[in-house]
Amino acid sequence: MGNCSPSPRRRRQTEPGSPPLHRAASAPSGTPAGGGTPVSTYALARSPSVSAVDAEDGNVVRVYGSDGCPVSWRLRVSLLYKAAAPVHFTPSEAAPLGRPVLRLSAADQEVSGPAEELLRLVDARFEGKPRVAPPERPRPASTSAAAAEEVAELVRLQHRSAERHLEGVAAKVAEMVKKGKKMGKGRNYVEGAEVRRLGKWYGDAMEVMLEHARMEETLIFPDLQRAAHPGVCDKVNEQHGRHLPMMNGIKEDIKTLLTLELGSPLFHEVLVNLSVRLKRLQSSNRWQDHTKEHFKEEENELLPRLEEVRRMQREEGKVSDKSSSAWASEAIGTMEVTHSKLFPFFMTGLLPQEAVQYLDLVCRCTKNTRHLVSMLRSLAERLEDANPSIIHNNPTKLYEHLLVKSP
Repeated sequence: MGNCSPSPRRRRQTEPGSPPLHRAASAPSGTPAGGGTPVSTYALARSPSVSAVDAEDGNVVRVYGSDGCPVSWRLRVSLLYKAAAPVHFTPSEAAPLGRPVLRLSAADQEVSGPAEELLRLVDARFEGKPRVAPPERPRPASTSAAAAEEVAELVRLQHRSAERHLEGVAAKVAEMVKKGKKMGKGRNYVEGAEVRRLGKWYGDAMEVMLEHARMEETLIFPDLQRAAHPGVCDKVNEQHGRHLPMMNGIKEDIKTLLTLELGSPLFHEVLVNLSVRLKRLQSSNRWQDHTKEHFKEEENELLPRLEEVRRMQREEGKVSDKSSSAWASEAIGTMEVTHSKLFPFFMTGLLPQEAVQYLDLVCRCTKNTRHLVSMLRSLAERLEDANPSIIHNNPTKLYEHLLVKSP
């Protein structure tokens, strides 16, 4: 997951007389179960960015590391999802071998090590959900099976985020309609900022869904048609085509709302029509149910065939990279906007356990360290704006909370 080691020019040299950073042969008393290499506290304390105030609050979890290290940012984000204790990050180049250093409390020793090792320490100390360390997985039967499993997990988690954001938009519109009926037509029962936030919410969801559909249509479906049998993807391609006009219609309704007098009879009429659009699609009773059925068909009928697809690609010489993560890495790279400016938005559609699973995928499959750090940093900054209790509730409530706090 990227190299955290700073360049030789930037590595802080230990001053004469200071004890060196050391590795212990065995974990001393006070080191949490799960691993980790004890680190000299004195060496960290000599970093100018570590103030005396940092040592005062014994309940704060502290992460020291390079600002450009993806492991440092993954630790920080994982602790925010854990929401078990306050987290403080201190940029420091004094960490051993450029690796981040973790201190779970004032009573604990600083430890350093690989990301998985440090995440296991976090799970051992804070036993509540979500578990942030990658789970132990059975060894795949082949490289093709491992690649197919990664892509299938990526697609499933993207489905969950899209579902919840659509549910959140529909619930917000229904709430506004209910408020309008209660207060009576002609009265201003909604603020312009609320309508603008609704437009942004839906616009971001639509952009993520369109990128997801394009990824499937270019990276998965064509070879799936050849590996399985002609027509296996016809139904889902047809559904993608039917979704687009409906999604554009909803977007236009929201734009229309922004041009109307707030609370007017015409405003209320358009709002009710918008609610209907969100709840219906052709013969389906609810828009969300139709979308869920579409995702369910993909997951039950198409994703189990991915191993067959990858095996065919290897036999045809289309796969040059021998790593199992190359396919998922290509899928992530294809969804450029989702994994850059909309990454925090996308992640707020996932439950905490799903979010840390997606983080593990992204960290394993993103080869560009600078880009990975940028994604993790943007997510950490958004999560830090939220109350920890909100993170563990309905994820769309988290996004709505962050929308209200946005400038």
